[in-house]
Amino acid sequence: MAEEKITPAMQQYYELKEQNSDAILFFRMWDFYEMFDDDALIANKVLWVAVTSRNKNAEKPTPLAWIPYHAKEKYLPLLIEAWYKVAIAEQVSDPNLKWIVKREIVRVVTPATIWLEWEWYESKNSNIIWITENKGKFWLSILNLSENKWQATEFPNFEELKQELYKMFPKEVILEKKLFWNEEIKETLEKKFSLNIYFFEIKKDCYKNLVNHFKTKNLEWFGLEKLKEAQRASNLILEYIENNQKTNFDFLKSMSLLDTSKYLKIDEATIKNLDLVYNFATKSAKMATLFWVLDKTKTSSGSNMMYDSILKPLNDIKEIKQRQEFIEEFLKEKILLDKIRQELWTISNINNILNRIALNRTSPRDLLNLKKSLISMLKIFEHIKNSWNTKLIKIIKP
Repeated sequence: MAEEKITPAMQQYYELKEQNSDAILFFRMWDFYEMFDDDALIANKVLWVAVTSRNKNAEKPTPLAWIPYHAKEKYLPLLIEAWYKVAIAEQVSDPNLKWIVKREIVRVVTPATIWLEWEWYESKNSNIIWITENKGKFWLSILNLSENKWQATEFPNFEELKQELYKMFPKEVILEKKLFWNEEIKETLEKKFSLNIYFFEIKKDCYKNLVNHFKTKNLEWFGLEKLKEAQRASNLILEYIENNQKTNFDFLKSMSLLDTSKYLKIDEATIKNLDLVYNFATKSAKMATLFWVLDKTKTSSGSNMMYDSILKPLNDIKEIKQRQEFIEEFLKEKILLDKIRQELWTISNINNILNRIALNRTSPRDLLNLKKSLISMLKIFEHIKNSWNTKLIKIIKP
């Protein structure tokens, strides 16, 4: 039988798929996203959508699955939660013109970035980490997009790095080439931590790219000027996120070195045995954990802070006492506390909204939530100022 002729649209599909071979490709075809070959079979398994064929009369029919364009909110999170990346290819030219519609990948959605799609999708953390190694030492760059916190730190060996990973529960791990093929490291990350591991190669000069990004003359301000491995790890994470999202991240204005000495060291056994944030008996991150007992917060930001505080208790007695004093003052001011908690109900994750605005992915609901949040914050400031409590007024001072 003669070889089947590939249509121009399918030629487009295979070209785009080759660019993102490790991702499920949502190929926009009019009012549908179509998936072919192995992607169609995965969609059938994860999304429970039917698999048909694009060319039923061919010797080897091409499996085809599709979802309605407007149902992306329903199906995309299911694939991401099953630990798949999804590349979204949209029609970028007028489909009414005679020639073939031009399509481009507008972004690659991953476990750490799906919350950038919609305001309703909240994640406990959105840590992306990059690991590099040089002469037995490991460098870690951590980017938390939900807080715009970008840090780097060094570990003398992989064992110490593992202890820190256990506290982070990152959504994604990116490895450099030599580490990606290191079976011991890869197996530890995949089996022990159930982490989503990706591979990404450097394309730009690390130092120059970071300096251009921050618009500075050097990296002294960030403590990275002489730390080549930290520069490499941090640049790679920047390249990775910009490559996936197909845009720049100019709103990431700064980064710093992570000082782990500020926090009490808690090892893996302690986190497990005390059920701090995960209970292995119930197999739940919520039920029957210390976090579940303590988390009475009213906002997602407060919940994230509580989560981090449990895994990274303060080590500085002065900071601990200051925190206790603030708590004590609020407990004394019961009426004030009730007023503030009432306002906190309406405060959304402002940083997430601002990030979506910066990426031109905002919605009317985002803007409405931002308005409500800012009004509530002003009311909280007014409540504290009107209380005449000098200790609490320190919290709202710039």
